[in-house]
Amino acid sequence: MRFIHLSDLHFHRSKKDNKACSKTLEYIKKQYPEHYLIITGDIADDGHEDQFKRAFEALKPFSGKIFICPGNHDFGAAGNFYSRERAERFDGMLSIPLQQGGTFTRDNTPVVNIVEQNNERVMLIALDTNLETEHPFDFASGEVGKKQLAALDAILSGPVVTAMVKILFFHHHPFMHNNPFMELKDAYDLMRTIFNRVDAVMFGHKHVSKRWENVGGIKYILASDDSPGKDWAREITVEKSKLSVADLQIA
Repeated sequence: MRFIHLSDLHFHRSKKDNKACSKTLEYIKKQYPEHYLIITGDIADDGHEDQFKRAFEALKPFSGKIFICPGNHDFGAAGNFYSRERAERFDGMLSIPLQQGGTFTRDNTPVVNIVEQNNERVMLIALDTNLETEHPFDFASGEVGKKQLAALDAILSGPVVTAMVKILFFHHHPFMHNNPFMELKDAYDLMRTIFNRVDAVMFGHKHVSKRWENVGGIKYILASDDSPGKDWAREITVEKSKLSVADLQIA
């Protein structure tokens, strides 16, 4: 079972402004038809309806094999201020039609999917890390929140879950501690909750690709850059209940 990690597609309203993104997705669809996609937020550039229409057109061929979470640009104008209207638009125009198995704006609990293939079972857990901004200084920062953390803890405590490979993904970068405008405010609480309990963590937001191994009891922690126009993305392979990571050509 193989997954490709993408992030920060930033679809715009005009078709001509999405050439790099469309080219990347077309290449993946043609070259890797059996792969699943994980997209860690900022699918739209500012949550405008036309942007979500463009995004859905490009992502529809992956329906049933794609897993997404929202980023600050999906839920807010210019990525700065949370908009309930944009958040509901993300669910109505992407989460539901792309068959995510859950939404991000109703009960604020993780969206969980279990993928089964060749006797392998992988649990994919998507979080909404968007902070409902109330002040300009919140800017593009994020927060998991106590309710979502409690729900995540309950999910990871289930006896059946222990035997599965578990991939957790969200948008905000948990290691950005020196940037109050973009940080994940409760990153420490999140890391305590998932310590030694998941196999991989994935996110985007900073537009910088990076990889950590064996940190916080987690085998792989993966930051994606903004994927459109890039030559490489990370491929995550699950085989015999073991997870491995490699670079994969996407152009």
